[in-house]
Amino acid sequence: MKQKRKGAAIAAVWVICALAVAAVFATGVLDRQKVWEDMPYLLMRFDGGLQRDVQAGGAYGAMNDGPGLDLPAGTYRLKWAIEGDGNNRLVITTQNGVQAVPGEIPLPAGETAGEAVFTLDNAAQGVDIVVMFEDGTRIDVADMRLYSPLYRDHAFTFALIAIVLCALYTALRRGWLTPARRGKLILIGLAVLIASGPALKDTVCIGHDTTFHLVRLCNLADGLAAGQLPVRIGGFSYNGYGAITSVFYPDIFLYGPALLMNGGASLQYAVNLFFIAVNAASAWAMYAAAKQMFRDEWAAVCASILYTLSIYRVSDVFTRYAFGEMTAMVFLPLFLLGLYEVVLGDRRRWVLLGVSAACIALSHMLSTLICALAAAGMCVLFIVRIVRERRLGAILKAAALALALCAFQLVPFVMYSMQGIGAQELAKDPAFFALSPAQLFLLGAGELSLDPRDTTLATFALEIGLPLLLGAALALYGAATAEKRDSKDSLAVLLTAAGAAFAFMATTLFPWGYVRVLTRGLSDYLQFPWRFLMMTAALLAFAGGHGCARFARGHGEQMAAAVLAVAALCALPTLTDEARNPEYIAFGETVSPNLQYTEYTIPGTQTAITLEQDVQVDGDAAVTEYRKESTTVTAQVDAQTDAVISLPLFGYDGYRATVDGREMETGLGENNRLTVRLHAGTSGELRVWFAGKTVWRIADAVSLGTLLGLCLHRRRNARACGARKCPQM
Repeated sequence: MKQKRKGAAIAAVWVICALAVAAVFATGVLDRQKVWEDMPYLLMRFDGGLQRDVQAGGAYGAMNDGPGLDLPAGTYRLKWAIEGDGNNRLVITTQNGVQAVPGEIPLPAGETAGEAVFTLDNAAQGVDIVVMFEDGTRIDVADMRLYSPLYRDHAFTFALIAIVLCALYTALRRGWLTPARRGKLILIGLAVLIASGPALKDTVCIGHDTTFHLVRLCNLADGLAAGQLPVRIGGFSYNGYGAITSVFYPDIFLYGPALLMNGGASLQYAVNLFFIAVNAASAWAMYAAAKQMFRDEWAAVCASILYTLSIYRVSDVFTRYAFGEMTAMVFLPLFLLGLYEVVLGDRRRWVLLGVSAACIALSHMLSTLICALAAAGMCVLFIVRIVRERRLGAILKAAALALALCAFQLVPFVMYSMQGIGAQELAKDPAFFALSPAQLFLLGAGELSLDPRDTTLATFALEIGLPLLLGAALALYGAATAEKRDSKDSLAVLLTAAGAAFAFMATTLFPWGYVRVLTRGLSDYLQFPWRFLMMTAALLAFAGGHGCARFARGHGEQMAAAVLAVAALCALPTLTDEARNPEYIAFGETVSPNLQYTEYTIPGTQTAITLEQDVQVDGDAAVTEYRKESTTVTAQVDAQTDAVISLPLFGYDGYRATVDGREMETGLGENNRLTVRLHAGTSGELRVWFAGKTVWRIADAVSLGTLLGLCLHRRRNARACGARKCPQM
């Protein structure tokens, strides 16, 4: 009876939570918007001041041409206080050719204030509101304000807080959250909060790769809004011409923030929440993996804190904005645990290795390469044991599982690569970007005299970090002073040695010139040897967690608190610098879709030019009722002669075109624009869309079937384990 009352109370709390969240979203009570106030003074340049008087020598014409705003698609409200004795106009212009509807707003004579609504169908670069003085003798611009669309950022925050509080209440009532677990949760949670400091604001700072990855995210959100699943191409990038970055730069774990944006969240909110989620997931993954590896909860807590606040990882998030690599680092501890189990521990855990490897592959290709090198090195080092204990089958099964889960990503990747599409221009000589060994032991970057030819390495933190070094030192100390070394000490020594090896590979001491010759330049695709520090951070966090817990000798709480203090003190300078970054994208604004990058485009594509939004017709054909939504085009066509229509889309393989259901031939035009060939007499509704390939759908089915099979297998094992009352791992 008591259990039933407890269950009823928990259910009631969740129902109340659901109703409250539904009410918040339905009423819009927490909706927010950006207001650009005092635009004449902040965002608009007025030649000759805010007033014009013809009788006093003032000239007619455009009064201003401001720097403009990069605005997402949506409906905006404009209010003004402009007084004049003639009929004048406001004209809304954009730098990338996106048309505002309406594009002109009248300013009738005698009116002193007014407001209007206009819509941007696509993301617009450099939106400017120009005051046109064309009539009368005088005009005076007193004020102008722009209101953004409503965003549901606060509503999503309310929903998340409500869910977390309900989950905590449930855990407390069920007895899952014991006093000891509460303490561990507080320590790890504080580490996550500190690591997420720069994300607790309305802006997104501009780091090394911010622009590229934000465009990726917007492109993905566009593809999802267009109904693609999984997304292959989005219609945001390259001024609406579209890009297949989702094929070459896996983004399955960006679907969350993309869906948030499509659900009404601002770009800034979605990105910052993603960073917080990455930090929390990284902390959980290291805790879970270290607990399994060392069977010690305080070792797991210390490892989690060390990893969450490791200098390289937080720099990955907030200095480099490396969306792919930071996501891969979430799954790296689980991958290392799976690799250890399959090679040296319980080989039946090949599923963990396969799933974690797949998650890394679906996050970042270059991180996958580094993990493959780590796995190959592990297998070579313990080849005798692998053969003697017949572990090769488990390794092959893990590899097959990872390939099956990633089939939906790999098949289009291979197809487009065979067509010459890729990022060959990004290949770099690793020796040029190798670190000075001295930099590994610094505390923060600065003006340094370095060995590498690339002096930009001195401008951001690329070091192991004092907390990881101390943790690894304690692990070695414990193993060296033990009268009888146990398996945990030996494992910690192995992890420390592996971490040191990867750090060595990041430096100028490693013979990158010979490696480049031996691999015939394939090593250039790694780009930056300092990527190996991701492995160093994870390996030393494992070893350091064990070393700290062993040294504490029963005082795990005090040691974990000390680890948190030291790790936070070492990470805060980097986090503080990034939070204060003066270059940022403000709430309500977006990243420009008019990119200049050329990677992942069809060979020969020119992106440095302005990509016009026009439809070009070669031949005698009429195109009316034209409409473009994302990568889908509809129009009425009537061809009197053979004609070719050129659309503002890049013509990637996978597009289809029909006129009243009849298949039309597609091809490539000038600058690789998508073309549709019409025969004489063709008339009807033209529809052009990205349909993909049949073989892709087969690959999708393979990956989905594998995932469903895994879920059923896990559920069946959980039931069997519960029936036997076996301990949960």
